[in-house]
Amino acid sequence: MNMLLMRRDWQGQEKLPDSGMILAANHISHLDPLYVAHMVYSSGRIPHFLAKKELFEAPVIGKALTWMKQIPVDRAGRSVDSLTMAEEVLGENGVIIIYPEGTTTKDPDMWPMVGRLGMIRLALSTGAPVIPVGQWGVHETLPKGAKVPKVFPRRTSAIRVGTESDLEWLRAMEHVTTKDLAAATEQVMGEITDLMAPLRGGTPPEKRYNPAQKR
Repeated sequence: MNMLLMRRDWQGQEKLPDSGMILAANHISHLDPLYVAHMVYSSGRIPHFLAKKELFEAPVIGKALTWMKQIPVDRAGRSVDSLTMAEEVLGENGVIIIYPEGTTTKDPDMWPMVGRLGMIRLALSTGAPVIPVGQWGVHETLPKGAKVPKVFPRRTSAIRVGTESDLEWLRAMEHVTTKDLAAATEQVMGEITDLMAPLRGGTPPEKRYNPAQKR
């Protein structure tokens, strides 16, 4: 069904390691998880998402998410249980897909926002590589606020998989501070932005949008 809705322009799947990994992608539409997951699945791996817990309470989709071993996240509470489940998936050489922004971008021009720190905490606790992913186009099929996809004209899902983010400088630290976590998160967000920029065109803003400050 994904390919009926959109054309596919995916590059870089050969960069995905055979080990457990964290895929960090920008988030532009409620539809884009289907395409990132399809990209991973077409590479011979089973994708796992951290998804808001409310989805697991829905009668049908909730059972499906649980059966597929997706991971519920309580965005209003503690995320310890979610991280523990993610660690177990990575320990079994699984693939965790994370949107570091935590939600679809609120940037007026749809550039990646400031990222949250959970992705880096998970990478440190497991030793799993972080693979940046940039994407564009899915928002044209399901724009913000839309409930029904725009089938015509048929758009293109463009995805670029980058090389593993070099976090050895962080892993080598004996004591990691919140400032260090934020710097590593921004490093990955910068790599995601670099992958996304050629797909959409334009110049990224000098200062990344911060949803907490609404600017």
